[in-house]
Amino acid sequence: MSGTPAPEDRQVEKVVARLAAGQRVRRTLDGGLRLHVERPLPFLVLYRARESADDADLSRLVTSGASWLIAPGAAHAEVSGLLAAITRVMGRQFGAFLLAELWEAPRDTGGGAGVRRPAFTISAGTLAPGGPTITQLRLALCDIPLRPRTLDVVVDAHGPGSSPVLAPLALPDDDAYTLHRLGLALQPPYRQRGTGIAYPVVYRVLRRGLTTALRKTAYHFAVTHTSFHPAHIDALGPRRASAAVKRADEALAGIAESFDFLLQVTPVNLDRAWAEFSRRGGETPPEFDYRPLVVDAAMVKRTLYSVATEEIEDPTLAHLLEETRDFLDRKITMLTDRGTSRFLYGSLQLYGPIEDALLEDARALLAAVGIPGESPGERLDAEAVRRLAEEELAWYRARVRSLEAAAVVRGDVSGLMVSKGDLLIGASVSIAPARARALVQHEVGTHVLTHHNGRVQPLRLLASGLAGYEELQEGLAVLAEWMIGGLNASRLRLLGGRVVAAHLVASGAGFVDAWRALTRDYGFAPHAAFTMCARVFRSGGLTKDTIYLRGLVRLLRYLANGGALDVLFIGKIAFEQVEFIGELRWRGVLREPALLPRYLGGGDAEARLARLRGGMTVMDLLDGEEQ
Repeated sequence: MSGTPAPEDRQVEKVVARLAAGQRVRRTLDGGLRLHVERPLPFLVLYRARESADDADLSRLVTSGASWLIAPGAAHAEVSGLLAAITRVMGRQFGAFLLAELWEAPRDTGGGAGVRRPAFTISAGTLAPGGPTITQLRLALCDIPLRPRTLDVVVDAHGPGSSPVLAPLALPDDDAYTLHRLGLALQPPYRQRGTGIAYPVVYRVLRRGLTTALRKTAYHFAVTHTSFHPAHIDALGPRRASAAVKRADEALAGIAESFDFLLQVTPVNLDRAWAEFSRRGGETPPEFDYRPLVVDAAMVKRTLYSVATEEIEDPTLAHLLEETRDFLDRKITMLTDRGTSRFLYGSLQLYGPIEDALLEDARALLAAVGIPGESPGERLDAEAVRRLAEEELAWYRARVRSLEAAAVVRGDVSGLMVSKGDLLIGASVSIAPARARALVQHEVGTHVLTHHNGRVQPLRLLASGLAGYEELQEGLAVLAEWMIGGLNASRLRLLGGRVVAAHLVASGAGFVDAWRALTRDYGFAPHAAFTMCARVFRSGGLTKDTIYLRGLVRLLRYLANGGALDVLFIGKIAFEQVEFIGELRWRGVLREPALLPRYLGGGDAEARLARLRGGMTVMDLLDGEEQ
């Protein structure tokens, strides 16, 4: 029948209907067109594959956005019809619409190696070459951190005729909106000149940089040409974690939760080892016993590297997941190296070297804070500490019923630690009440809290921990002690001593020599020095204890520079990931933290936060505190 729409027309009608209703469109259409429009937006990025080119990598440069179309080069009629419909419905909604096209420039076959020049040629199209949209695109492309030099970017003002696709597309004019076009020709700097071999790391940097550049361009176009004024540049990014992200996250989180690294590398016989060490007058190093390993490293690594992160279109999420995969790989390797000299090298890789500045801070603390005397008085046993922790947990449960954490007394742990969201309390602990309250804030107000907040996010890894999360976690946890007035001189002195102890083991000192240095040179009590040495010598040399002081120093600097505090409680994240997490929050991929620490609502919390914002050093934290 002549009045029956063709199949491709019916497909376009369905796309238009969904867009007009504010719904997401992600589908493959006739002619091989792949369309993704996550929500109504005043822009779309187009990529048309050349039939003779193996350009899967180029198409993936486009798919990291929230609004894109990929089409075979031969599907000209299909592209024209679809774009006409999309620009009409979106242009009328926003008053203007931007169609940006990416294509590969003709191959530069000249000799020599290095980056082709220019890497990008911008066809200004209907936009002013010196206007804010084109200027923003040029600056953002120049900012892509490829080395040894920045990328060359050229602006071509000849209009859409510079593009192999935009010029022949006959899109209708409409008085209800203005259609703008720009083109971007790319000489791929991630391919080796001549051979075409790709550099994967360079490609990933370019992909993230180009994604950011296109998002900034869309933002400036929106605020200067349309009725749509997004709250932030990143608010234009994709809001959903794709199925590929969810599969990778579930797999990596499952691996992370299959073992407790800290429990596996911590001795189970600390009390007996101290008794024997003391009986021998500190003349021979102790012998530590450990739990049997619960993982088969080869099998776990096989699973780890079968996680298909290369399928992830979102460069930010891909980066976080790939970084965490490497982080887990290093931890698993350390478990297999437990009890060998290789363990220490793995620890230095995982937690970083002991910087001279950190060691100076530690020694300055030890010099400035006098040796504390005995502090007899009331002590809380394990059961009393458990009750104190349960009271704190009850306060949080009254606000969020989904909190499942529990405080448990166990005979196979020493001190307090959080494992998989639960607080474990060593059966032999004996702690002064004020110190117990501070430790409860340290463990519950930070570690339990961020585990829960991460657990209710779309990414499970925020509960088990992204790569390098421990340093920020411990910085927050120590700061929590200060926020309730429980970070005294003795505690800071202990953190300094831990750094010195880690430096000793990293420098090749033996257990006995390190113990003697801590007792003789720094005045630590024999048992306290033994505990510090046991922590840093366990399993062959664990330098994790450096992150308490380092994390605190970095956190103080972060807050003094205006860093937001609430984002740090969204889950278990690292300092280096705060920018990424902030982006994901603006995009709506991540939700706001379900819980914030109880101490932030305390009577003097605002005054203390104001002091932190004004700039404080570690030594400043002692001012006004109980010595």
